[in-house]
Amino acid sequence: MSNVLGFLEAKLMPLAAKAAQQRHLCAIRGAYVSFMPFIIVGSVLLIISSFPSQSYQQFMSGMFGSTWSNIVEIPFNAVFSTMSLFISFLVAYRLAEHYEEDRVSSGILALVSFLILTPFIKVEALGNLTVVPTEWIGSKGLFVAMIGSLLWTELFCFLKRKKLVIKMPEGVPPAVQESFAALIPALIVIVLVLAIRIIFEHTRYETIHQFIYQVVATPVRHFGTSYVGALLTVLSITILWSVGINSGSMVNGIIRPLWMENQTDNIAAIQAGVTPPHIITEQFFDMIWMGGAGATLSLVIAMLFFARSKSMREVARLGAGASVFNINEPILFGLPIIMNPIMLIPFNLVPLVLVTVQYIAMKIGMVAVTTGVFIPWTLPPVISGFIVTGHLSGSLMQIVNLLIGAMLYLPFLRILDKQYCTAEKA
Repeated sequence: MSNVLGFLEAKLMPLAAKAAQQRHLCAIRGAYVSFMPFIIVGSVLLIISSFPSQSYQQFMSGMFGSTWSNIVEIPFNAVFSTMSLFISFLVAYRLAEHYEEDRVSSGILALVSFLILTPFIKVEALGNLTVVPTEWIGSKGLFVAMIGSLLWTELFCFLKRKKLVIKMPEGVPPAVQESFAALIPALIVIVLVLAIRIIFEHTRYETIHQFIYQVVATPVRHFGTSYVGALLTVLSITILWSVGINSGSMVNGIIRPLWMENQTDNIAAIQAGVTPPHIITEQFFDMIWMGGAGATLSLVIAMLFFARSKSMREVARLGAGASVFNINEPILFGLPIIMNPIMLIPFNLVPLVLVTVQYIAMKIGMVAVTTGVFIPWTLPPVISGFIVTGHLSGSLMQIVNLLIGAMLYLPFLRILDKQYCTAEKA
């Protein structure tokens, strides 16, 4: 085990640290962090409109009319149906922020470029012909939005660094100087984007969206949101945490685009009154990470009931309150778990077992599949299970997970507890 820890510390930790600081990953992660409050608000409104209770629905219809749910879901649809527009702007904004370039111009350029690549359709309504965007401005267009924003911003910043700009005389306000400095680089980027659109119109894919979706996004999403992909996701998070790297936000930021479309499909299914089609979503993992990475709330429960050493019981009491809200740094560093050969075994094993049990339970229909609604990551277990599945089985699944996790942690906990008791007596 010491050899494994040595390898992780010497080889994996520097690589993970570099990946965490990689500018493109940081830009994508920062974009989703900025947009997440609006996603959560939209999800809360969806929960209000689609709460799984017949008496609740009848009561709300009696109070506010039969169309009350459609009105409540307007903000939700506004957020989820146009998600790619916001992400394209925010990714470019964050990347330009890294380069200390004009963030607003970069964001607007990325948004305009995304719209140039996005096909529009003509709809006749009340005798008038209206041009409206297609479904690609929602979650299906996220790959083009993200990849495009990174490329266009890189090119935009490169051209500005090469001084391919219009220089204004002294005394011109800085805001005006920035606007004119962006003119030529923006023109070059837009012409290039337009050429890409024209090229793809002469292929069998017709649009770059269709090409990316079929050739890149669908295969990657299929693997990333499979059972094996779920195992690799939790293992990557716990392996990095094993050497002290806060990996949750880093890994989630990379994989979240893969989950997003699954969640959108599940939400659409709930609105249509049918069973959600996808098991693996971000909320699937919200049900696993009870107490934080490693599902350490199970460990806290085992410590409170079975620990005999004074130091371990003290750590459990101090960390229990935070663990309920999925904050486990007091346990990770106080017990400790990080760099501890004994506790790292169950820390990496427990999430793999819980993913397997929960996946099978949802696959065979014993537990309701997650609906796709977003929740704050600090929402306590049992409550979160009910909200993300809209069913009591979600809460029961989390209780079962807690018990399984506690039983798996217990043998290793007893070994460490015995060592602590011996040291305290000495």
